[in-house]
Amino acid sequence: MCVNLNFCFHVIFLTLFDFSWQGKVPFIHAGNHVVSELGPIVQFVRAKGHSLSESLNEQEKAEMKAYMELVNNSLLTAELYILWCDKNVSSLISRPRYGSPFPFPLDTILARQKQREIVRRMKAVGWAEKTREQVHDEVDQSCRALSQRLGNHKYFFGSPTELDALVFGHLYSLLTTDIPGYSIPEIIRNYPNLTNFCKNIDTHFFLQSNTSKV
Repeated sequence: MCVNLNFCFHVIFLTLFDFSWQGKVPFIHAGNHVVSELGPIVQFVRAKGHSLSESLNEQEKAEMKAYMELVNNSLLTAELYILWCDKNVSSLISRPRYGSPFPFPLDTILARQKQREIVRRMKAVGWAEKTREQVHDEVDQSCRALSQRLGNHKYFFGSPTELDALVFGHLYSLLTTDIPGYSIPEIIRNYPNLTNFCKNIDTHFFLQSNTSKV
């Protein structure tokens, strides 16, 4: 599969998979290199002479960076808060899922370690004491800003960029994950252009059939 830079890749669908050695996603395996998380992946691909945002001018690049910061500071933080700081969600979903590749008692130890790490992070950014309603408001404000920037366009800057990849990753995850006690998918679906944006990328780049889960 090729995107609109001269760079080809294959999407492999697996039921169970090995994480990168850092234990972080997304990651790519290119030859002898394993690179994880979007920022390092973008830098790695750019070092090979490819960039999705090379056609943008300096003002557009600055704007793209600002929206990527918005996603990381709001949507990503909301995901982490819900999955690890909500006691019901963490006990029913996050800890069992995170520990599932490992035998007992390592599964329990690593899951608790991860939860403590995330809780410390939430305290550092002022999210530890947020209510469910405040988390919903944060997600809604981010979706509103993204929806206004996207407008009636297929992609945020006319053709796919790193921002489209980042937004899709977080919105798709939130749209397709049933989290008890939260209405995040409903909030996102209040913005039809964001839902259609996810469907378009899901269908064009990832699906083996024409039916999207979004």
